Amino acid sequence: MVESTTKAGSNTECRPKTAARELYAELLRIVAAFTVVFQHTVTSVWYDVPVDTGDFFALNFLNSLSRFGVGVFIMISGAFMLSPQYPHTPQKILRHNLVRILILLIAWVCVYGVVNAIREGVRNGLGIGESVVNILAAPLDLFVAPPTHLWFLYAIAGLYVITPALRVFTEHASKHMVLYVIAIFFAFGLVIPTANHLLAKLAHFHMYQNIGIRGATTFAGFYLTGFYISQYGLGRIARRVLYGSALISWFIAFFYSTYFSLVKDAPNEYFFGNFRPMTFLIAAAVFCFFRTRYGERKTTDLRILDISKCMLGVYLLHPMFIKIFYGLKLSLLEPHPLITAPLMAVVFFMLSLGAVYLFRLIPGVKKIL
Repeated sequence: MVESTTKAGSNTECRPKTAARELYAELLRIVAAFTVVFQHTVTSVWYDVPVDTGDFFALNFLNSLSRFGVGVFIMISGAFMLSPQYPHTPQKILRHNLVRILILLIAWVCVYGVVNAIREGVRNGLGIGESVVNILAAPLDLFVAPPTHLWFLYAIAGLYVITPALRVFTEHASKHMVLYVIAIFFAFGLVIPTANHLLAKLAHFHMYQNIGIRGATTFAGFYLTGFYISQYGLGRIARRVLYGSALISWFIAFFYSTYFSLVKDAPNEYFFGNFRPMTFLIAAAVFCFFRTRYGERKTTDLRILDISKCMLGVYLLHPMFIKIFYGLKLSLLEPHPLITAPLMAVVFFMLSLGAVYLFRLIPGVKKIL
């Protein structure tokens, strides 16, 4: 009995323990990834539906609910990459984090390039020689025409490049100084360009172009916002203001997108863009809600952690399943987009999650997922 107890204790001691991680961040990654899949599912047909139909109105409504995902992803990165609680030396950032993103970028540009070359070869009846040349040329897409959703990796790579300098700022700046920089980003990077766009549309009047501070419109504003909310939090009144502003922002974005789509007789997504104050406020509100609700809790729940680890892979892989869906000549408009689009978003998300989880079991594949 003593021997068996000792062995059991020894096995327990040798078993690697799962490091506790921030619960709010793990949950947010899952929510943000699903939101991106949801957005891409909706927009896969949104651009092609006549704007004066009920289908477009339904799709535009769904589209307006799904634009905060990328902003939340970047805020999560800022919360950890800029936090003094997590040591990220310039060497680690540039040699590890940046290199990993570049590996992902090169690998997935090649994957999608090869898939597209094969598909085009079959569709257009190209010979083996031409198809092989197109496949070999796939890496050139990195500089010419990468798959559209991979723009996010370019943005993250750029943020990693400037992260060492931003960490110097966040480690020495006061809370109010960080908030000051975020206010500059919000005013000159988001509000003024949007106001100018509205004035041009409604009053046929353009502001002087240099009123906006060039360079203020950058994802570093989202990055710093994630750090600020994670590090300092928001008081009750500030949170209520933020949540109220986010709700109003959603209504404004949905209303004006619908209005200008009808006026121009073409889908208008200007007010859904990442660098619109509406999108920023909604993303900040979602991030703040999870940080406030779960910020004091850590988790070792393997179900949550394993799913969270797959989210970047889900982002990278899910367009494949959307392409397969349309390759089967299926439609999101039947029986009704309010039913079909959310349902298929869940299907695409689950298929991507399952595929990524299985691929990550293969030695070496984890590096590109």
